[in-house]
Amino acid sequence: MNRKLKSAGVLLLSAAVLAGCGSSFSDRTLYDGVAFKAKAKPVDKKVTRADFRVEVSKASQSFKGARMAAHHAGVTYCLSEAGYGTSDIIWDVDPYDPESELRLDGDTAIFHGTCDT
Repeated sequence: MNRKLKSAGVLLLSAAVLAGCGSSFSDRTLYDGVAFKAKAKPVDKKVTRADFRVEVSKASQSFKGARMAAHHAGVTYCLSEAGYGTSDIIWDVDPYDPESELRLDGDTAIFHGTCDT
């Protein structure tokens, strides 16, 4: 009986740990089935916050997904972080144009854009 209780305790503890792991991952936005780390930051905030750079890590997992993640990061940047209140962006390489060639630095896709004011 004691062995059954220990086994049940281990199973419950394992289920709780797995449930905790799943909830943090399920909160992440997936692009083409992949959760990318995309970071947008101003090129030179002393000059203007309108010009920004987006870096998408591990782009080779899905180039289509990396493009979508870059677009989302750019829109979020222009709306919230830069404070322009618009999602209109002038991209040097349009993330929604599958024919445009990606700029890669290793496995990181690099995009540049300007918040259209």
